Amino acid sequence: MAIRLSGMASGLDTDSIVQALVSSYSYKKSKYEKAQTKLGWTQEAWKSLNTKVYSLYSNVSNLRFSTAYSLKKTSVSDSTKASVKAGSSAPNGTQTLKITNTAKAGYLTGEQINASSSSTTLAQLGYTGGDAKINVNTKDGTKSITLSATSTMSDVEKQLKEAGLNASYDSTYKRFYISAKDTGADNDFTLTGANTGGATALYKLGIAVGTSTSNPYSQYDSLYGGSDAATQQKIENAVAAYKSSSSNIEKYTAQSNNLLNAITYGTAYADVKDFYSSLSGTKTESGADIDTAKLETLAKLGSGRDSAIITKNSDGTYTTYSKTTAKDADGNTVYKSEDGKYISAEERYTNGGKTYKKNSDGTYVNVSDENDKYSGDTADLTKTVTYKKVSESKSYVSGSDADTKTYTKNSDDTYTCDGKTYTKRDDGKYYAEGEAADSKNGVTITEKVEYTSSTEIRDAEAAADAYKDITKNIDEKALSTYSSNLSTVTAFESTKDTSLTSSDKYTIAGLTSDIHDAYNKGGKDAVSNLIAGNGTDSDAYAAKVAALTTSISSEQTKLDANKLVKELAAIKDTTSSEYQTALKNMVETVNSAHDLSSNAQYNTKAKKVDGEDAEIWLNGVQYTGSSSTFTINNLTIDALDTTGNDEISITTSTDTQGIYDKVKDFLTEYNNIINEMTKLYNASSSKGYEPLTDDEKDSMSDKEIEKWETKIKDSLLRNDSTLNGVMSAMTSAMSQAVEIDGKKYSLSSFGIHTLGYLNAADNEQNAYHIDGDEDDTNTSGNADKLMKAISEDPDTIMQFMQKVATNLYTAIGDKMKATSLSSSFTIYNDKQMTTQYSDYTKLIKEWETKISDKEDYYYKKFSSMESALTKLNSTQSSLSGYFS
Repeated sequence: MAIRLSGMASGLDTDSIVQALVSSYSYKKSKYEKAQTKLGWTQEAWKSLNTKVYSLYSNVSNLRFSTAYSLKKTSVSDSTKASVKAGSSAPNGTQTLKITNTAKAGYLTGEQINASSSSTTLAQLGYTGGDAKINVNTKDGTKSITLSATSTMSDVEKQLKEAGLNASYDSTYKRFYISAKDTGADNDFTLTGANTGGATALYKLGIAVGTSTSNPYSQYDSLYGGSDAATQQKIENAVAAYKSSSSNIEKYTAQSNNLLNAITYGTAYADVKDFYSSLSGTKTESGADIDTAKLETLAKLGSGRDSAIITKNSDGTYTTYSKTTAKDADGNTVYKSEDGKYISAEERYTNGGKTYKKNSDGTYVNVSDENDKYSGDTADLTKTVTYKKVSESKSYVSGSDADTKTYTKNSDDTYTCDGKTYTKRDDGKYYAEGEAADSKNGVTITEKVEYTSSTEIRDAEAAADAYKDITKNIDEKALSTYSSNLSTVTAFESTKDTSLTSSDKYTIAGLTSDIHDAYNKGGKDAVSNLIAGNGTDSDAYAAKVAALTTSISSEQTKLDANKLVKELAAIKDTTSSEYQTALKNMVETVNSAHDLSSNAQYNTKAKKVDGEDAEIWLNGVQYTGSSSTFTINNLTIDALDTTGNDEISITTSTDTQGIYDKVKDFLTEYNNIINEMTKLYNASSSKGYEPLTDDEKDSMSDKEIEKWETKIKDSLLRNDSTLNGVMSAMTSAMSQAVEIDGKKYSLSSFGIHTLGYLNAADNEQNAYHIDGDEDDTNTSGNADKLMKAISEDPDTIMQFMQKVATNLYTAIGDKMKATSLSSSFTIYNDKQMTTQYSDYTKLIKEWETKISDKEDYYYKKFSSMESALTKLNSTQSSLSGYFS
């Protein structure tokens, strides 16, 4: 940088002169700074608008499905007894409800004891024994706590909580209050002494519940044999009985579930087969007879059709292949087949013995002679799709720059490299065995997949295109019902039996075969008879389920009689030390219980309320549960109080107001966004207004600056072509007519319309209003056609709104697709703007450099002039001295 002397000899305002000389450069820089500022404001405006449009897009996505409008409401004749919520699939109508019991938690109120505070010890209550072992018995098993003479009331409270109970000692009333964590009989608890000390401690604490004739220790009487060997044998017999009942219950339950599912499956299977029969003579879009084997394969793919291809086998079946994001050796997108190999698509067209490939510009060229261009009617070309199979090679490599070795994966998810075994730790990295816990030598191991092209497979086709071709001429409702039935069929047939063997009755395979045989012999009627019988048929599935239910109940009774050995029975290896220790402890527990059964003391003033299940009767059918909340056939019932022998009614109906509000909320959100877009597009011009420089801001007040900048910001998207394109797509989607059962409808069919340019408020000409909407002053006086339509024909409204939502969703989605100028889910060219902003930053820096260089140039010139003038003045002073 040049030395900057500011007029010391000349008296000139050098700085001002230099700034004037470089003003043209400064103007350029200022121009780019203002343009960048304006671009930044534009980015912010678009981001804000994009967020709102994306929110609408996400919300509209849900409105494309019937579940969004399947709203129900319920009323209960006595809301003090129950509250009820209806799910979307709850049936309309009135049902009866009787509540005979609400769920209760087990609760123990202790007898008053002489413990003045939570720090009082058991010794102060008179306990002088050694370790007092107490069993806390809950549905999770038995947990043992150990107290001593020095244990305080706080210690007792703490240990009971750790064992899974709610417990507190109240020093005011000098009692323990203990309860189960949850309601229901299965969640109840008991407290028993595991030894004499434990029984005595319970008595001293005032929480020993029982009597000499009815005590908690008598439950073990059936296991007592008079000697350790005899007691052990009785325990082992009980374990064997418990396991047998458990196994039978598991088996019977699996068989019952299979039969119940087969009832649904059988009906769905018959409907699917009938549907195929109904397609006889139906043509595909391309004019061929419908191939039902192909349709079934495609339908089973479901949402996976968009990423799948199929090929036909010689036996008339089809093989499916699903896409992956992998690339083959040539960089082509590849597909993964069921056998683990990969194939990539290649299209060829034949005509007149020549084979052509399609160019990116839509022309065709002979693959053996690029100068031979096809120029005839493209309809004459026969398309053949070929897929290359490729082999797959996997390896595992470290992601660290310092270590790029190859690792071998082991069956236990460890890796081996250079003779060392690497194991994954909590930080997600792998460490060699022997590495210290605080070692930093972990490596990140990733999977690397390589593909090599090999053989080819021909005549495959895109599953999505094939499905569209087949289903184009099929009735939409029939197709929807078929798809639902096929999902049921596929789910049942693909289920694997885990509790049943091939020799057991009612396996998935056996039931499937029976239903197929029945249909082949007598069609849907034969399947129905197999499922329901004639009311007395014991071979019908319904009767078999009833018989299994009885068997399960019988085995459950046996299981309950032997539940004392539940934990022992859970140990599978009866030769293990764990089992032998548990068996020994069980013998000691039984012997101790026998001794305590006649010798233990009980607190007669302690009160125990047992846990109880809730019991309700819905439409005359009994339901029980540990909670007072029941979910039955899409009704959620909260039992609040018993009704005795009386019944209350539950009335469920379509929530017409809820559907109306759903439509209104959707339109409100749409209106807010389309009005904002319209306002931005029609904004007043800000011609003559540019972002302010710092110098310009210094001469203005804060309010003036804000007003100036607001003027510019409001007009940033004025007449913007991108914004206009989004608006046009949205308004077109909303105004588009849709067809339902052969009849066309639009929003205006249901009293939903815009007010038009003459009647609408400024920038609201695209907003929709609902006739009869009490919140809308423009249309509140009109007849309410929307609510009338919802009340009279909700299905049509739901189908119509689904299609409107789908049209809008598609329109917005198309505008949000990624391009070279924009990212996914953005309606504006965000990538382009980011690049432009970066370019402005570079330009500004370049002009800053130019200004600096130019200033240095001029300052250097002025410095030379100042130096020369200084020398001249010095010489003149010297000469004057000589003549003075």
